[in-house]
Amino acid sequence: MNFWYRHMPLNNPVLVLAITLLIILLSPLLYRKFRIPGVIGLIISGIIIGPHGLKIISSTSSFDFFSKTGMLYIMFLAGLEIDMQEFSKNKNKSLIFGILTFCIPILIGYGLCVYFFHMAFWPSLLLASMFSTHTLISYPIVSQMGVTKNRAVQVAFGGTIITDSAVLILLGIITNAVKGDLNGSFFIKTLFSISSLFIIVTFLIPRFSRWFFKVLDNNAGSHYIYVLTIVFISGYFSELAGVEPIIGAFLAGLGLNRVIPHNGLLMNRILFVGNTLFIPFFLISAGMLVNPSLFINGYTALVFAAILSLAGLFTKYIAAALTAWFYKYTKFERRILFGLSVSHAAATLAIIKVGYDLKLLDMQVVNGTILLILISCLVSSFVTEKAARNIALNQNVNTDKPDQHHGRYLIPISNPENVQRLMELAHILKSKDSKEPVYPLSVIEDTPKANQILQTLRKSIDYYSEPLINSGYSIEPIKRIDVNVIEGIIGAAKSYDISDIFITYKNMQSTTKFIFGNVHDGVIQKSVQTIWLNRLLQPFTSYKAIYLCITPRALAEPSSGYISKSLWRLLLQFKGPVSVFADSETLLGLQQWFQRFSAASLTTGPLPDAFSEFEILQDTLFLFWNARERTVSYNYTFDTMVQGFVKQSDVRSFITLYPEIYIDHGQLDDLGVSEIANPNYQRILNIPDRITEIFKTDDVK
Repeated sequence: MNFWYRHMPLNNPVLVLAITLLIILLSPLLYRKFRIPGVIGLIISGIIIGPHGLKIISSTSSFDFFSKTGMLYIMFLAGLEIDMQEFSKNKNKSLIFGILTFCIPILIGYGLCVYFFHMAFWPSLLLASMFSTHTLISYPIVSQMGVTKNRAVQVAFGGTIITDSAVLILLGIITNAVKGDLNGSFFIKTLFSISSLFIIVTFLIPRFSRWFFKVLDNNAGSHYIYVLTIVFISGYFSELAGVEPIIGAFLAGLGLNRVIPHNGLLMNRILFVGNTLFIPFFLISAGMLVNPSLFINGYTALVFAAILSLAGLFTKYIAAALTAWFYKYTKFERRILFGLSVSHAAATLAIIKVGYDLKLLDMQVVNGTILLILISCLVSSFVTEKAARNIALNQNVNTDKPDQHHGRYLIPISNPENVQRLMELAHILKSKDSKEPVYPLSVIEDTPKANQILQTLRKSIDYYSEPLINSGYSIEPIKRIDVNVIEGIIGAAKSYDISDIFITYKNMQSTTKFIFGNVHDGVIQKSVQTIWLNRLLQPFTSYKAIYLCITPRALAEPSSGYISKSLWRLLLQFKGPVSVFADSETLLGLQQWFQRFSAASLTTGPLPDAFSEFEILQDTLFLFWNARERTVSYNYTFDTMVQGFVKQSDVRSFITLYPEIYIDHGQLDDLGVSEIANPNYQRILNIPDRITEIFKTDDVK
């Protein structure tokens, strides 16, 4: 250990940068296996390598530069991602919620700090202001559930602007007061400076930006450099105005909000660079501040962190409950308002970092804040998901439209011998009115021999496809070279406006696949199309029985109508017996489809406790109507049963269906900030059932 500490921390800036980038690369992959959010994973990595951990890296000028840039970037994105159009529609309600979610936490938090923790005035006010901030980390969840237009969700979005802006202004006052600049003329000067800054950044810069983007319309690199320049100039102007530069960065985001399209190429570049480089540096630097020994050496730090966390949750709930009561929201709308506003991440980290640099807050507060961020993110994800699912179910929305689902099928080919089976399946599923061809896809990773391999694979596909083409099947092969197979499939699906993707299941066999995942795992996670994950060991017409198992609440999915039609087209072509297993509500909703079958060929029943109860025959095909995580019909128990079933044996034929989803990722989602441990929550909730099963005995006849 003495040898280690004699050579640590590292002083070579090249080596420090290399190690940091390696951590940014590998830590999300590692923590994702344990269902730990990417943001928390990077903070934990900072704790491990920091001066209070293994002492590998200490704060250096180069590291501080990236960290400072990340802090400005994260606040810039906080302003850039807000939907100003929706805010203007609900500005009165958003104003009320914003005032409540700012005032209530800061008042209660201040009283807690002064009278319970016996802190001084300015540190108490700064720490209390931290309770008022919130980051919309659960936005991807409500988007995937299809409830972003709900009134409570829109009010939560608008309230973010009010409370974060108020907190940042208060931060400017506190920092000037601590530096000794708070006097009679300070407020007049600050008001004038901030007003001038606001006018310049939110009115003049957007007008100039439109002109700039119009003049240099074909220079994408200049567009991004221009945006970065605006962010840092705004931060510098903010310092000249006597407030923290993060306020200028936040205002720059608001100013460019209407200029930069949220789904445009420039926005993608902004998110990509921030989420892959600058923001991870900031998160790692925040973790380096934490001293875990304070938690180990005594219970005082843990008690302090627990009180901070409880206060943060309690104050946000009061604000959400009062708003819901005033506007007569439902209980689920109250919960989703609380879930969206309770999470602390971006602004909280920035405020605590500033407070620590000003010597206002000590290490114990930093430790408690990191724990607050973790707990609030977990609570936010869990509450938001449950509330959003109930809102979606009550809305009973079915957004199927004839032009949305036009049967454009993509079949990535890894083994040409499977082409015929997959082509037959695709043509059985297609509507008789559809004139669209089926697209077999050859994807090869970009290597020196890529073209040669691609030509060989293309010839094999043509060989196996020829009998189908002669039989009247419409087939249009696609070939694609990409950085990896997953990106190639996703890119082809976007380019050809694909509605359904057929993926052949391959069981995980290597360490590399365990860490990085299989191809089908990546496609399911990154795509939005309907996925038919399959292992067909024989032609479809040769199966003698079909078991269809449907996840609970499947019909609540927006695309359930399209899925039902596709499945029943498949089953109507089958001449053997069909058994359908689902909950009573789903079976009732499918009655119109059951009428097309004879009583002898169709049987229905409840879902079994385990799929191992089924009699496994070689000529049996299992159909599983499943759902992606964080969708309306996702059921952890059902998904676990399906995963266990398909991994048990390589001689079982099955098709697992994942319906199409609708999602708009938030600014931090590439970091996995919304990837909270929902399955771990489900495991906890399922403990009573597991205990009951252990002690359950069969009834004595």
